[in-house]
Amino acid sequence: MKNEIFIIFSLITLLCISCKKSDDSIPLADRSKALLGQWEYTAIMTDRAVDINGDGTVNIDLFNTQEIRQCIKDNLTFFTEMGSVGKGVYSINENGLACDDQDTFSTIEEDSYELVNNSIIRFDTRNEMRIQELTKTKLIVETNDNLGDEDVIVTFTFRKS
Repeated sequence: MKNEIFIIFSLITLLCISCKKSDDSIPLADRSKALLGQWEYTAIMTDRAVDINGDGTVNIDLFNTQEIRQCIKDNLTFFTEMGSVGKGVYSINENGLACDDQDTFSTIEEDSYELVNNSIIRFDTRNEMRIQELTKTKLIVETNDNLGDEDVIVTFTFRKS
């Protein structure tokens, strides 16, 4: 009887260990490779409420409100590498919902970037982004910006697509 209980307990323990949640984390040294690819917005938040669209309502959640247009929330962000000695290329592309006179799937912004200390994405022309979290499927960055005449910290959450 003791042997049967021991065997059952051992099987349950092995089953629990094998069902462990998959590890999606990225070692710090592998961040430059993990950053590469196509990313889509899942959240855009500010540290202070702002009224970007001028409707008199202030929000910190810019993604799930009408503060920014849907065609902007639909954009795709790309990080590509540019060889062993050059900087990478950062671009924002229109997706299926193009704004104004833009063509769908066209590039609307482009810049060069480098990853500094595996934690800061430094650009040639735009404000740097500070990596808060980077996994195989999720990227959270913060950047300083001025929205609606307010200096704010904007937090972008992306998922790899």
